[in-house]
Amino acid sequence: MTKVVPPLSSSVADSSKPDYLGHRARMREKLLSKGAESFSDAELLEMILMTALPRRDVKPLAKQLLRQFITLSGVVHADVTVLQQIKGVKESVISLLKLIEGTCRVLLKPDTTNKTVLSEWNQIIDYCRFNLSHKNQEHLYLIYLDKSMKLITVDDFQKGSSDKLPIFPQEILKRALNLNASSVIMVHNHPSGEARPSREDLIQTENVRVYLLNSGIQLYDHLIIADHKIYSFNNKSLIG
Repeated sequence: MTKVVPPLSSSVADSSKPDYLGHRARMREKLLSKGAESFSDAELLEMILMTALPRRDVKPLAKQLLRQFITLSGVVHADVTVLQQIKGVKESVISLLKLIEGTCRVLLKPDTTNKTVLSEWNQIIDYCRFNLSHKNQEHLYLIYLDKSMKLITVDDFQKGSSDKLPIFPQEILKRALNLNASSVIMVHNHPSGEARPSREDLIQTENVRVYLLNSGIQLYDHLIIADHKIYSFNNKSLIG
């Protein structure tokens, strides 16, 4: 007589599935019901990693990446060559992180159509902070404005060292003239985290201001970005 084996109950069958699958389902439910803003950096990174690594428990890797890069922003901005050296970080992970970084840069890029720089000021600050706050070398960004204070373009103009950034006023003027710009905003970062300008920053800013003014172009502001801090020369009445 053939012995009939009863089917496994759903609870027994489910117990054979990896625990992280239930965790993923709960994460997706939270995302759809409460939105991404309800997530911590660790949870958002888990969601990113589970997309790139669908057959792995990604929580340990998320913790490892946050230990090394501190924040989700640090992970997204991490250098490709550094990420490639981390065990468990596959090409699919790096590709997705760089896709997110590039998408954020596109979405944050200020509008160059009909809005003035003053109406888009917060977006300009967010764009510059996103691009500059994580960098280990000083970078100079230049924002060019027309006579109506509308944005023409934003240039990643020059890179320096970890604590120095030589600035050449004649190159800034040449680019401004080519764009028919009426005003320029300088933006650079301090990797040290100190937002106050150095003596060299003050001297170079004045040199640029005078050089541009001689050709009828205004230096509207010079912003220093350090971590999440912003220092404005204009607000401090340091631009004559």
